[in-house]
Amino acid sequence: MSSPGISKRSIASLRPERGPRRIPKGRLSRPEATLAIVVSLIVSGLTLPPLLAVLWAGFRIRFAPFHQPDIVLNTLLFGCATTLLAVIAGGGLALALAPGVPGRALLERLVVMPLYLTPLLTAMGWDWLASPHSGLLNFLLHWAFGAGFSINAVSPAGTIVVSALALAPLPFLLIADALRGIDASLMEAARVHGARARMVFRRIVMPLLAPAALASSVLVFVQAIGLFSVPAVLGMPAGFNVATTEIYQLLETYPPRIGDATAWGMLLLGIAATLTFAHSAALSGRSFVTITGKAFRPASATARLARLRAAIGWSYVALSTLLPLAALLWAASVAFMTVDVRLMRFTTRHFEYVLFADPKTWLAVGNSLILGLLSASLVTMLGFAVSWIVLRTRQAGRGFLDQLSMMPLSMPAMVFALGLLWVYVGVPLPIYGTLGILLIAYVTQCLPYGVRATGAALRQLHPELEEAARVSGASWTRTMRRVTLPLIQPSLLAAWLVLFIMAMQEVSSSVLLYTSRTIVLPVAVFDLWQNGNSSDVAALGFLQLAVNFVVVALALQVRQRRGLA
Repeated sequence: MSSPGISKRSIASLRPERGPRRIPKGRLSRPEATLAIVVSLIVSGLTLPPLLAVLWAGFRIRFAPFHQPDIVLNTLLFGCATTLLAVIAGGGLALALAPGVPGRALLERLVVMPLYLTPLLTAMGWDWLASPHSGLLNFLLHWAFGAGFSINAVSPAGTIVVSALALAPLPFLLIADALRGIDASLMEAARVHGARARMVFRRIVMPLLAPAALASSVLVFVQAIGLFSVPAVLGMPAGFNVATTEIYQLLETYPPRIGDATAWGMLLLGIAATLTFAHSAALSGRSFVTITGKAFRPASATARLARLRAAIGWSYVALSTLLPLAALLWAASVAFMTVDVRLMRFTTRHFEYVLFADPKTWLAVGNSLILGLLSASLVTMLGFAVSWIVLRTRQAGRGFLDQLSMMPLSMPAMVFALGLLWVYVGVPLPIYGTLGILLIAYVTQCLPYGVRATGAALRQLHPELEEAARVSGASWTRTMRRVTLPLIQPSLLAAWLVLFIMAMQEVSSSVLLYTSRTIVLPVAVFDLWQNGNSSDVAALGFLQLAVNFVVVALALQVRQRRGLA
């Protein structure tokens, strides 16, 4: 059976014209060496200047966080509590959605839906659902249980819970992959020697999941302390300020207090770097190798237990996706916000306003589409180039290049945006105030995900295919164009879709770098929220989701046509 994407004609075109030639092992051709140098310079130029600018500016100014220890404590509390809840929820879902659970395939797709929904819209949905005085859920609870029973999402606890719901898919994906890699013979041996199921889980499964749990904890914590949208919507009105909301308020004052904002960025960067170093030290020198040819096979559950596990999965889907979207649709469809059914009047005027009357809507849509398409394409290409250099060459410094490409993971988005402000405000390049600075921010922040996604696809392609083409006389560029890229094209398109959605959702850095001409959809939604236009916010939020859906649907259609061709 022929490989997908390669025809007999393309294989014939790889045959040598003057006979086969030998490629010295470990030696790079001129295009490969040029690629390695260019990619290294690009990655260094994207990641190092903002980081060094934040460090330099932070050492030159007074350390403002020392004067506001309450915000420092709020930031640490928010990060730790959100991480704990998200890892527990994600790990619990990974364990619950075992084979035999009713609707498991559908649930696995729905559980990761919060990755495709912006946390800003999720937070707004929960504000409409569980605000203390006008929330829809509170209205139903008051009707059912009396006025003494209510839920308050506009609070520190609500901020933490909603953030955990939005970030739980990250540990779910990592821990679910780790579960599938555990050797079932380890647990079978323990059961043969008389260990009970609880002891097997506590003494074997949990220790082997430690690397995935720790990695997801670090990733969630860095994401949490750099999260702006949920604390801004649910925390600030309750007086629960964290470092990201403090940075935003410092830069919104006139004149902007960039120095103090950078000091808070230094705090976030220091916390993230310390945690990353502690994670590496905790796992160094320990072995967690378990893949020996037999995958993890969870014990078959009873029908009652399987239904309970399915209920856990559906409960998370309802809390993280279905309820916020229902609240969003309700807010966009009523004439004004009220929980009194007798006063509710459904209308389309909010959609008409954001589509035809608001002058910022289509400017934001155009800017978001340009940035999303460009950043997803550039990150996919750059991530593939980095992965190929790291995995397919013996270039000196390729390990450092890999680590450098992962550096944005340990730098919160708002801190990186501050670094860009320091770098590009003072240089003579006419980039500040344009889409260019936003594109740089998006590409750098998404780069680690592009490298890992394309690297996973490249690892599935055996190097012998490329080596056979090179030995047969094909040049490096022809081998890339006719062998490597066609075979991993589906994986590249899947990575492109994820990166596009990530770029369309980015608000933490956009809110610091945009201008009136470069406004993007998430910032337009947040501006409407600040102005108190709740129903218009909901309508614009649905427009943002519709744009994402249309682009993803078109990309999937292209992928299907090429797969059938």
